[in-house]
Amino acid sequence: MDLIVPDDISNLISERCLRCYNEQQWYGEKFLFDYIGKKNVKGEKILEIGCAEAGLLKFYSRKGAICSGLELSDIRYKNAILLNQDNSIHLFQANICDPKSYEKELLGKYSTIVIRDVIEHIENKKMALTNIYNILKPGGKLFMSFPPKYCAYSGHQQTVPKLLGKIPFLHLLPNVIYKLYLRLIGCPEKKITYLIDTKKTRISIKEMDFLLQQIGYNTIKKSNWFIRPAYSFRFGLKPLKNPFYWFPFLDELFCNGMLYLLEKEEK
Repeated sequence: MDLIVPDDISNLISERCLRCYNEQQWYGEKFLFDYIGKKNVKGEKILEIGCAEAGLLKFYSRKGAICSGLELSDIRYKNAILLNQDNSIHLFQANICDPKSYEKELLGKYSTIVIRDVIEHIENKKMALTNIYNILKPGGKLFMSFPPKYCAYSGHQQTVPKLLGKIPFLHLLPNVIYKLYLRLIGCPEKKITYLIDTKKTRISIKEMDFLLQQIGYNTIKKSNWFIRPAYSFRFGLKPLKNPFYWFPFLDELFCNGMLYLLEKEEK
C-alpha cells in the first residue's frame, strides 16, 4: 500500500523519488520483513545504510522499531527529511566509510542493519562492511543486496534516458567504446560519468563471499534471483530465482540480484 504524502510535500519531490519511497515501503512489507524472519521488532534498533527516502524505515517504525537512516546523497537526504514530518525516524547525512561522519549519530549498537543496492557503488567495500560489522551488536543481522559484477544490468545502464542505452550487458564493453557509444546516442555527460564510476566499483559473487568471510560475518542465507523481488513492484513480474545458481559463471550471468542475510557472531 502506498504511503499517503501530503500535497504540499509531494510537490517538492520528483515523481521518481516518490515512486522509490513507495517501493521502499512495499519492499519492507511484502518481502524483507519475512526474509529476515524476525516477527516482533518492537523496540529493536534498525539502521539502513543508503536509506534514500526512508520508506523502508517508515514501514519498520510503524512496527515499533527504533529506526535510523544514513544517507550520503544531498537530494535523497532532503527528500527523507521532507517525508519524515513526524520525526519517527532518526535521519542523518554521513559516509559509511568515514566513522567520524556518523559516530555521534548512532543510537548504540544495532540489532538489524540494511544496505540495499548500495554496496556496489562503494569503492572501499572492505572498509564499509567492516564499519557496519563494528556497529552491529553481537548476534545482530545484516541484510545486503546488490547486482553482481557480470549480470545484465550491474552497470545500472537501465537508468540511461535513451532506449538504446538500456541494452543488457552493454556495460561490459571496454570503457573507450562504451563512452563513445553513449555519446553517440546522446547520453548526458553527467550520466556517462556515473555509469563509468559504477563499472569501477562492481563486485562479483565470489569476491563478495571472500570479503565477508575475511571480515567475520556468518552467512545465514543467501539467494540468487533472476527476477528479483523488487521487480514485482516495478514491473508486475513474479519473482524467480536463478535456475543456474549452481553453475559457475552462469550463477552470475543470469543473476539480477544477490541477497544476503548475515550475522555478527555472538561472543
